[in-house]
Amino acid sequence: MGSLKWTVSHAVFVPEIDDQHQTIFEALAKLEQALSAARPLPEIRELTDRLAALAVEHFAHEERLMRAARYESLRWHRKQHDAVRKRAERMTPKINLGDVETGHAFIDFLKSWLPNHTRVADRMMGAFLRNHQLSKLTIRVGTKPADACEWVGSRGDKFDPST
Repeated sequence: MGSLKWTVSHAVFVPEIDDQHQTIFEALAKLEQALSAARPLPEIRELTDRLAALAVEHFAHEERLMRAARYESLRWHRKQHDAVRKRAERMTPKINLGDVETGHAFIDFLKSWLPNHTRVADRMMGAFLRNHQLSKLTIRVGTKPADACEWVGSRGDKFDPST
């Protein structure tokens, strides 16, 4: 499988989500390069941990946005994120111990999963957010914990996203 680069074909047209996706794609490419070049284990650990942290933060951010927007496909979308979380929890420790084969398997999985996810699930979410004029909410929410945010709908009414 060739290298993976973010292109506009992966765009969901919500700028902050697209920026996060680009960063994840770059982190994935760096880890793939490091594994292929048999870089020292401390470097591979750092790159693996960075990729995992970026994904965890990004998934949490998307899920907050979907809760705030009352996105009806949140559970379905979260299940897709959970599949990656579980695989990362299982594979990251092995990669960090120097298991290059597991590293390549994880990279191959992400190179297949990530473009499919961004082009279908995330694009659907992005369309929903744009159609409900929540891109302003996206900026206001940022990456704060849900309980630290003031949740405001597209009409300016406050609400609790956990309900």
